Amino acid sequence: MKVLHNIIYPEQFYSAKIYTHPKFEEELKNLLEYSGYEEKFIRMYRQRLKFLEKYHTRCYQKRDWFEILKRTDGLYSMKFKGPKNIRIIFKFVGYNNQNIALLLCAFEESSKSSYKEAIHIAQKRLDEIRELLD
Repeated sequence: MKVLHNIIYPEQFYSAKIYTHPKFEEELKNLLEYSGYEEKFIRMYRQRLKFLEKYHTRCYQKRDWFEILKRTDGLYSMKFKGPKNIRIIFKFVGYNNQNIALLLCAFEESSKSSYKEAIHIAQKRLDEIRELLD
């Protein structure tokens, strides 16, 4: 079983610096499917991925796109404003002798409590990955 995945959905984006948790893309697909927001989201997602690839751990300097989540163990959020306030939680981790961005979970921010639940899911997925990589 392949532990980490390259980005396939909503369009392929190959990067040796960005990978996803196995459950991430299905989660993102469920948020976008039938939303009428997919085409606009794809453009914004591609921009953010390119920025993340280029600036890596300094991505948070573009505050309208990225933020470091307070009171977490180094989790970041990628932000999308639109009809759906989609958020992607990720973390920088060591993989194949390099530091990669690992996209852990996607969710729609509807309230501050939605972040709390998503952070819990992201942390659980990070623990799963660590067990498989050790």
